[in-house]
Amino acid sequence: MTELATTTQSPAIELEPSVWILESGEDYEGGSIRGVYTDRDLAADDFLDLVRDLARYYSLDVDRSGGDPATCDLYVHGGCAWISLTRYSVATRRQLR
Repeated sequence: MTELATTTQSPAIELEPSVWILESGEDYEGGSIRGVYTDRDLAADDFLDLVRDLARYYSLDVDRSGGDPATCDLYVHGGCAWISLTRYSVATRRQLR
């Protein structure tokens, strides 16, 4: 019996060096960086902790919350407060040459 190996092509965006930045703030007031992570999964617990804290004080605005399927970014909005987890590309020395 022979097995066929298949390879899947990862989107170019996944192959670039990147960081995930967790931010929170208020509408029209700005925000602050709450954490920087090398992996989205590493940020998940901190993101969910902030969402739970936000839900204690405000009702979450489902229409203004969700995720971007193309980039895997996450965002939550409640009252005038917001939380986001966004991927940012990182320039490497090789790219700068």
